[in-house]
Amino acid sequence: MALMGGAAVVDITPRTPCFLAGYAGRDHEHEGVHDPLSLRTLYVRGANGDVLMVSADILWFYEDAIGRVLPLLEAELGLLPENVFFCGTHTHSAPIVNGDRVNREWLSGLEKQVVAAAALAKSRLQPVELKVGRGTCKIGINRREQRPDGEVVLGKNPDGPIDREMIVVAVDTADAKPVARVCNFACHGVVLGQRNYRISGDWPGLAASAIEANTGAPFLFFNGGAANVNPRVGPQDSFEPVEELAAEFVGDFKKICEKLEEVPEDEQVGGAGKVIHLPRKLRDVEDGRGKVRKIFVRGLRIGSLRMAGFPGEVFSETTEAVKAGSLHGLTMVGSYAGGGHGGYVPVDEAYETGGYEVQVSPYAEGAEAVLRAEFLELLKMLA
Repeated sequence: MALMGGAAVVDITPRTPCFLAGYAGRDHEHEGVHDPLSLRTLYVRGANGDVLMVSADILWFYEDAIGRVLPLLEAELGLLPENVFFCGTHTHSAPIVNGDRVNREWLSGLEKQVVAAAALAKSRLQPVELKVGRGTCKIGINRREQRPDGEVVLGKNPDGPIDREMIVVAVDTADAKPVARVCNFACHGVVLGQRNYRISGDWPGLAASAIEANTGAPFLFFNGGAANVNPRVGPQDSFEPVEELAAEFVGDFKKICEKLEEVPEDEQVGGAGKVIHLPRKLRDVEDGRGKVRKIFVRGLRIGSLRMAGFPGEVFSETTEAVKAGSLHGLTMVGSYAGGGHGGYVPVDEAYETGGYEVQVSPYAEGAEAVLRAEFLELLKMLA
């Protein structure tokens, strides 16, 4: 049988006051909506089962919410928990998803919308084919700026390592009607800074809406190795740069879609999860937290496409290395997949100069090498 696919977009814009995620300095609830937030699903049936990808205009999903949603998806739609892949676009202008300040009403609605969007996507199943396009986009910049005195700050480092690759998978009917677009690209959703109190999908949300208006198909964004990548403008207060960078991204996306190529036919689908053990910093060991931190990483297979995601922040060097080492020609790797507790996993070179990512990371040197190897093992599980 051919792959069957269906997709859906639902609204998740809050109707009641919410604290916004991503910046610790915000001290009150949001002050209106600049652009709506959406949740998108892609439901695919293969020769061996069903899988679901969920992408939402939020910082990330969190473990508690995922734990409540997965049993509903299994009970109502028959989806196995390991066959569901959650990711947040990582906008810093959406409601927080965990903690004491979370809006429980909004969070409950978000969880219900996941199930509703999955059911809607399933109802639209039809035979589909996959095509792939690859290109680059320059809206991002390495953010680990080293000052003359040697201090590393969150700034702009035009010579720093960065994964600029944009991978686009087109899910179309046999007569080339768009069903969905899946995109993997690395860049924080922080054109807007912490003084912004208006709801926004930031550049990923605006870009997705523009692409959907053009193609008529849901656009599911899977953020890549964005831990050390910010937009080249921001964080700042104006929405004009958000619109400009989103438009640039859309332009690059369109160029890639002009040269889509067929991928080998593959009717297999599936998901996988793996507990990995990352070494902790000495201070945490001394505090009695143990030598390693257990983290659950997730993967998804849709035909020839394999995806591997970390529930935190992965550096560009990591995603580039994993894609290069993958046994599969079409591999997406990224951050903010699953729960949001994973934290930063800096490359070893970052520990030589320090900086924000190293300061807040719970991990010791060597953790990133473990993560690289575990990502490759996870991809093998999707064979």
